[in-house]
Amino acid sequence: MKKIVILSFVALAFGSGAWAQNIANPAENAFLENGFVRIGEVQSVSRNNVGAASFLFPSGDKLVTGLHSSISSEEFLSGLKPVNSKYNQIDYNLVSYGWKGRTRGFHTLEVGARVNYGLSVPKEIFQILKTGTAQSPYDLSSLRAFGNAYGEIAYGYSLPLGDRFSIGGRVKLLVGLNSVDLTARQFALTMTEELYKLDLDADIDITSRSKKIGTDDAGYLDYTSFSGKGKLGAPTGGGLALDLGLVWKPFDGFSLSASVLDAGGILWYYGNAGTSSGSYTFEGLKGLTTEEFKQDKIMSRINSLGEEVLAVVKPKAVDGRFKFKTIPLNTNLKASYEMPFWKNLSIEASGLYTGYSYCTPYWEARGGMSLDFPHCFHLGASAGGGACGFVYRANGSVDLQSFRLYASYENGIGGVIPYEGTPLKANNKIILIGLVYLLR
Repeated sequence: MKKIVILSFVALAFGSGAWAQNIANPAENAFLENGFVRIGEVQSVSRNNVGAASFLFPSGDKLVTGLHSSISSEEFLSGLKPVNSKYNQIDYNLVSYGWKGRTRGFHTLEVGARVNYGLSVPKEIFQILKTGTAQSPYDLSSLRAFGNAYGEIAYGYSLPLGDRFSIGGRVKLLVGLNSVDLTARQFALTMTEELYKLDLDADIDITSRSKKIGTDDAGYLDYTSFSGKGKLGAPTGGGLALDLGLVWKPFDGFSLSASVLDAGGILWYYGNAGTSSGSYTFEGLKGLTTEEFKQDKIMSRINSLGEEVLAVVKPKAVDGRFKFKTIPLNTNLKASYEMPFWKNLSIEASGLYTGYSYCTPYWEARGGMSLDFPHCFHLGASAGGGACGFVYRANGSVDLQSFRLYASYENGIGGVIPYEGTPLKANNKIILIGLVYLLR
């Protein structure tokens, strides 16, 4: 018993657990012999395709931003992406129940929730701040901010086809809780020394029915006026998503698996909606050049510009509208091979692609190994690279009587800003922990 307790701490320190990876592909469930109850699984995902090191530079004995006059435009702008994005996601599984059918199939029921939010900023924004009017006009249409929260109720079924092949699927009912989406179909900025001209066709969509944004006398959205109309917590959208998977074991010890997860979306009702369409002019940041722009004035200049833009570009209020938004789509491939000299040791290769409708896609490829002692513990590690550079994962699980505790940690290498945790480089950070009760 003492060894088991020690191993449990090792597994957690070593840190997506083996159990979580298996159930992501619904076809994997076909090989489970016993049912399970999973409670309280939490996963946190944070992805950014640029880090703080792209904005901070050494200058003498201190750090300055890329907008400082001592940093050249080429040095600053060369480290940025065409679209610089930040994405966060939190998944919470309230409860999952799986059981083996009277025939050969395996069934699952799941209830959970997800929150995701992020921001995409085109490189041209930083070009404007750094070089001023030097390269006008600018296309800023990839600028976007979003956030949403929704619940999931899912039913899954998997079926073995012989001893070496299985298929599975999962249907998810999606219940929209809240959504904010600021998006532009056109966002072009033309700049001269005296005037800025903005050609804009953009929407602002907010679903919250608990508060209704008011309007001014001209029919524009007034963010200082709110009413209490609507029902707090009422669903604000609905939709469906589908998971599909397969597993093939062409010979003993070797398996191939593939899955497509979260193919679908939500039809949101945006009770607070506005549209800005037309050409607008304002004074902007006159004389904004590398020589004239001082570091200690960055925030005040940006704030002044933001206030001026908001004073000119006012969304015209429109009646509540429906919009269909897809959720992040994941495709996975994995190959695993058990070592013939020791079945407990496996080597793995995997690939992942995540497509978003509101920010840059994410992809990666990894290689790894795992050590599995059934009904005792599992340890695994992998490393690879992708859209956010190098990334590694450590995962583990431990069985204590009929309970299985699992956890994982993955991150990139490049460090963070002390006491803040802000990544210095592009990064993909995921933390997962969960508990399963095995119905043996």
